[in-house]
Amino acid sequence: MKYFALILLCLGLLAGCSGSPAPPSYEENKKMLIDALQTEDGKKAIRTLLDDPQFKELLVIDSEQVKKSVEETMLSKKAEEFWKEVYQDPKFSETMAKSMVKQQEELMKALMKDPTYLQDLESFFGSADMKKELGKVLQSSDMRKEMQKVVEETIQSPSLQTKWQKLVEEAGTQKESGGGSKGQSGSPDEKKQETEK
Repeated sequence: MKYFALILLCLGLLAGCSGSPAPPSYEENKKMLIDALQTEDGKKAIRTLLDDPQFKELLVIDSEQVKKSVEETMLSKKAEEFWKEVYQDPKFSETMAKSMVKQQEELMKALMKDPTYLQDLESFFGSADMKKELGKVLQSSDMRKEMQKVVEETIQSPSLQTKWQKLVEEAGTQKESGGGSKGQSGSPDEKKQETEK
């Protein structure tokens, strides 16, 4: 019995001396978590979590917070400087313009139906300064050259030439039919002279 108690005491002392094992480091924890997520069970757990309605609600809340933070970032001074710099690149500007064509068309259509916008537009173009500037532009040699070019292109347009040809033909047929009827009917004096004879 004495030996048994002595053995137990020794085992207890040895257990006490060894101490508890040290907790795993951050890197070890990270590696274990990544390994666990890559297993089939880990993927299944993530899918289940994403299907959970309560978790979806949390995502919606988070998305609002993300939206707010993005808006704040976009309106900051740094963002303004960044966009100014980016828009100086012609390729980027061209790509952005092409991507926004549809939205711009819709915006312009909506504005053309807005009476307030049209009124502002009329007052802007009707102002004395604007009329003066437009007059200068229209009288400039460059503008005249452009106008001449547009007129020449319009005249040479095949569809317009066809229309003109049609109009000339119609005018010719009307003239012919009008002239023939005059010759047949004659004037009232000629009719009187014929009856007198």
